[in-house]
Amino acid sequence: MAYKIQTIDCFAKDVANLYDDIRELTTPCNDSYAERSRWLDETFFPGLKDGSRKIVMALDDMGKLAGVSLLKDSKEEKKICCLFIRQDCRGHGIGGKLIQKSLEALDTDKPLLTVSDRNYPQFAKLMKLHGFKFSYKKKGAYQENDTEYYFNNQATEILQKEILAPLFAGSFRKKR
Repeated sequence: MAYKIQTIDCFAKDVANLYDDIRELTTPCNDSYAERSRWLDETFFPGLKDGSRKIVMALDDMGKLAGVSLLKDSKEEKKICCLFIRQDCRGHGIGGKLIQKSLEALDTDKPLLTVSDRNYPQFAKLMKLHGFKFSYKKKGAYQENDTEYYFNNQATEILQKEILAPLFAGSFRKKR
């Protein structure tokens, strides 16, 4: 089956049914991100109006939504907020195509990304293929008992290399 990859970078009333399809497709994300519905309605979809949000989607031969990548594209942050593939479409390379198109849409090869510990096994290979670099993990970021893994956090890299490394290097020097 061939999939058409398309980017939407503005709010359009004529594709309102697409927003409903995105809500429905990503419903399983509620298990890891309880506030997903509210985030879509109060943050993501309104962000399409001001240009801070983008949608990269995969459509199947019938024009039905097969997968989606929801992006944040602001001056402060370039992030893949949600990447989800319809269950019957997994294993066909859609995830890789959505990530590649997301990198183009965000104009970066190092977007931020977070993945819950329960979803990490499904994403590990894909993230490795696309060069995502682990930054840190945080327990309770979205769900009380889950751990969220953060990737490509440049601030963390700067902190480790430019601030912590010199501090630790100085503390381990022999005193004369």
